[in-house]
Amino acid sequence: MRPALLTRRAFALGAPLLLGAGGAQAATPRRAVVYDLGALDIFHALGLPVAGVPRAQLPAYLAGYAARAEPAGSLFEPDYDALSRLRPDLVIVGGRSAARRDTLAKIAPTLDMSVRPQHLVEDVSRNIDAIARLYGRQVQGRALVRRIEAEAAALRQQAARAAPGLLLLQINQILVPQAPGGRFGFLFDALGARSAIAAQDVPPRGTPYTFDDMARLDPAWIYVIDRNTATGQAAGGGAIVPAQQVFDHPQVKATRAGRKGQLVFLDPKGWYLMGSSGPTALLNNIAQLRQAYTAAGL
Repeated sequence: MRPALLTRRAFALGAPLLLGAGGAQAATPRRAVVYDLGALDIFHALGLPVAGVPRAQLPAYLAGYAARAEPAGSLFEPDYDALSRLRPDLVIVGGRSAARRDTLAKIAPTLDMSVRPQHLVEDVSRNIDAIARLYGRQVQGRALVRRIEAEAAALRQQAARAAPGLLLLQINQILVPQAPGGRFGFLFDALGARSAIAAQDVPPRGTPYTFDDMARLDPAWIYVIDRNTATGQAAGGGAIVPAQQVFDHPQVKATRAGRKGQLVFLDPKGWYLMGSSGPTALLNNIAQLRQAYTAAGL
């Protein structure tokens, strides 16, 4: 059975987009090249093989793919020589690699698995279903989706009882606040946490956000994403300063979050590298937040 090619209209409505000049692809791809890490996470969760992956600082649970599959470029740029050798029958892009979708579609059927932060759980579930159908793993896919939906619903109930918090992207000494509707705003938009700031409160790009600003806000929760630890390198070079070191600061300790022990160092790879866009990353990130809220008596 050959699944129908998904259309551009389907993509506009939120479904993945499969492009390929040669008609519909075979029901079970044999040489998939996966550039999107959320999709690679789905392959892992469903126990599926992959022929090619990007070079990246993968989470430990995905490291086996880096050992077994051929490097096929970066998270942003495909290696077309590698693709020529691999001759993929399916290419998956998303997020960082989505801009290369149309070019890759000239090589093989291409599936765009980008997710919308405000609809994170919905889109991850959609992507699981799409891959499960391609590989005949619908039973496993439905079970995984049900688990994610149940865990996300339970988290939203706890998060609704938590006081508003401040989400910060930390790049060594640079702090970048994140609000609902932003890149990492799915903490609020999809997972139910309440934000101490709105989008209009985020300073313009390049404007420093300081511990003085944090002290004036005095949030009850502080959530931190350590970008450099996630990628394994400091932006612009130099040494990585871990988030725990940066936030070991008197002004942080004096906030309501600091006094109550409600400073949460979110899993760097799960949040920054993966963007919570794969089932394992999403479930792990939900579990970490639920543990923090449970410890606070919520």
